[in-house]
Amino acid sequence: AAYERTLTVDGEETTLLVMDCWAPEQRGEGSWRRTQCLQVGNAYVLVYSITDRGSFESASELRIQLRRARQAEDIPIILVGNKTDLVRCREVSVEEGRACAAVFDCKFIETSAALQHNVAELFEGVVRQIRLRRGGKEPHARPAPGHKRKESLTKRARHFLDRLAARNSSKVALKVRSKSCHDLSVL
Repeated sequence: AAYERTLTVDGEETTLLVMDCWAPEQRGEGSWRRTQCLQVGNAYVLVYSITDRGSFESASELRIQLRRARQAEDIPIILVGNKTDLVRCREVSVEEGRACAAVFDCKFIETSAALQHNVAELFEGVVRQIRLRRGGKEPHARPAPGHKRKESLTKRARHFLDRLAARNSSKVALKVRSKSCHDLSVL
């Protein structure tokens, strides 16, 4: 399924083409379509339900697949915890969502599509993230000599899962360095 959404962000009108690449499909076309979706797109919004831990884990796995498929590109990825209106059924905490976003170097926001809570902010954030990445960097800029190389995605994922597994022990589990993963208006 695909649809267009036109919105004004920072005084400039923009039209987003939104493609739901994970909608149920017939005749096995889903796998091909998903592979194609990993190769195209100016931004990715990975949505999970805060009431379904399995969907959170699937979104985390998809995040890893995206980085593998498009390693050399600085594509905005936003992790979205949806269904905040069902807070009594919550299985994934806000802290876990933020920790995952920080570890996987992406943005994070919680929404309620049913109540339209933070939905406009999400789409505006997508537009801002695309603009920030297009405006501030050359497509294949190399880091300056002497800059510390980022920790590998696999190692960051392992650290995240270790902290997640230890979440019942003291507050050590989800302590992550401070990042602006929740602010969709900055890189």
